[in-house]
Amino acid sequence: MKPEARLMPTDSVEDSFMKMAVDEAILVSVAEGRSLPTLRFYKWEKPAVAIGFFQSAQQELDVEQCRQDQVEIFRRISGGGAVYKDPKGEINYSFVVPESYNPELAEVMASYKLIGKAVVQGLRTLGIEAELAGINDIILKGRKISGNAQTRKLGAILQHGTVLLDFDVEKMLRYLKIPREKLSDKQVKEIRHRVGTIKEFFPRLGFIELEQGIIKGFERVFGLIFTQGELSDYEHELAQRLYREKYSKDDWNLKR
Repeated sequence: MKPEARLMPTDSVEDSFMKMAVDEAILVSVAEGRSLPTLRFYKWEKPAVAIGFFQSAQQELDVEQCRQDQVEIFRRISGGGAVYKDPKGEINYSFVVPESYNPELAEVMASYKLIGKAVVQGLRTLGIEAELAGINDIILKGRKISGNAQTRKLGAILQHGTVLLDFDVEKMLRYLKIPREKLSDKQVKEIRHRVGTIKEFFPRLGFIELEQGIIKGFERVFGLIFTQGELSDYEHELAQRLYREKYSKDDWNLKR
């Protein structure tokens, strides 16, 4: 019999800080054996920018422009680079699983490949011929459509990632600090050439279809049976505390 896992469909209610608090609460709960492996989806209701755990907001972002436009700045618990979060343009997933679930999960590179394979397989169920590229990217026809980041805690893995349905390069350039010499028309065109979107190749696909496809990919690669669930009381209380004490604080989001 296939092992059970928890599915949490798209959630767009919380702000950026609570989304990250929930991710960490689930990671702790799975690591402690309180919760099943969990696949969660979410999206943004308003624009935001994310920075990786090791990054400096002042170095990576135009903080004043973000504040002026009321764009949330939040720090992930995972590594990786700064990313613009577009409410209309992306689906986000997080997958939390014990390292012990599969031998490949014990090693960082192998785990990125295994989890990335699940996303790729999911996209291929929709006819999207995506491929893994580098350590943590997914490409379509040579262009990046997905970036992923990972962290570990107490023997469990949290990997979260984005699949681009659409992409607003002007908004990205407005909030991310790109050196001025890179803002020529040529450089903007190069960014558009490097970054692809699902809509360019599959204009009729939407968020729901992408979510269902990715679920199938995780079922196939990890051999899981997903049952829809919610946060436990423990996770909810922990997320609230992490939100208050960590993720909503400028000391966490801006100080590095």
